[in-house]
Amino acid sequence: MEELAGQTQLIQRPEYRLFQTSDLDEARCRVSQVYCDHRLSSRTGRVDAFHYHMPFRGISFNYMQYGTESHIEPGYLKDFYLIQLPLQGRAHVESGGQVIESDPARASVINPSAFTKMVWSHDCRQFTVQITKDRVERIAASCLGLPVQGSLVFDTAMENGNAQHASWWRHLFSFIREYSQECSFYRNSEILEAELDNIIKALLYSLNHNYTSPLLNDTQLVRPRHVRLAMDYIRDHISENLSMNTLAELTGVSERRLYEGFRRFQNISPMRYVQQTRLKAVRSALQTSRDTSVTQIATEYGFTQLGRFAALYRQVYGELPSETVARRPGLKRG
Repeated sequence: MEELAGQTQLIQRPEYRLFQTSDLDEARCRVSQVYCDHRLSSRTGRVDAFHYHMPFRGISFNYMQYGTESHIEPGYLKDFYLIQLPLQGRAHVESGGQVIESDPARASVINPSAFTKMVWSHDCRQFTVQITKDRVERIAASCLGLPVQGSLVFDTAMENGNAQHASWWRHLFSFIREYSQECSFYRNSEILEAELDNIIKALLYSLNHNYTSPLLNDTQLVRPRHVRLAMDYIRDHISENLSMNTLAELTGVSERRLYEGFRRFQNISPMRYVQQTRLKAVRSALQTSRDTSVTQIATEYGFTQLGRFAALYRQVYGELPSETVARRPGLKRG
């Protein structure tokens, strides 16, 4: 990630400059308008601060410094995640009971639910990515096929030596580079929103969190035999009336053991996995089927209460089933 330091000119443009000041109170106030209210102090009582801010819906990219050793205490971020990569200098970050010594080879990741305070060195210049909790959870739900239950909590550091972490940062700066071009195809709002979703989705697949296991699903986990049997049966009989009793009899274990196996290795219950698998199957069918109605598809995959199905679908994918149908390739509009 150290090679990314030269990319800051992409965001150091007049249209993204929020402020430059030596007044500590002004710096705190202006930064609070982007992030959240926080405490800010320095040994001298002054700063040499600047802040460049590139905002989008639910995500922003920032480049900033305080220009003196600074103590910052935001407390709980509450409604957003913050990823901080020093492109110069160092930052000592205490978040959620963990300590991260951050430098150009190691970014810190602050979760909304973690109490945080930090110290930036006098020469610290950070590139930060701010993503709202709502947008992260919407993308996670879309990938999982289920609403996120409880807080999604990322690991607190991204390492230069981790190929996936480094790849995510390269992709991020590649997007900013292309977006900065006057004739960029990202000026199309639909393409732009899809790419911002992809950036968040790539983060979910690159950085470990408490939903990594169910997100990776079949690709990397070694599950016990009874869990594998149940998952295979669910996928092969997804349109049938499935129950815990049926799955327990099939796998030869008690319902309790089956439940505990799914909670440990999938982070959801067996019946939630059934729901997740059905939702994914419905979405795929809605995106590809030409003449089949939403009602027919939903019913085929075991959703009989259509009002509840539509509400759940919207909660997971951020749109109604009819809106998915409207975007089918080749569908005539108007």
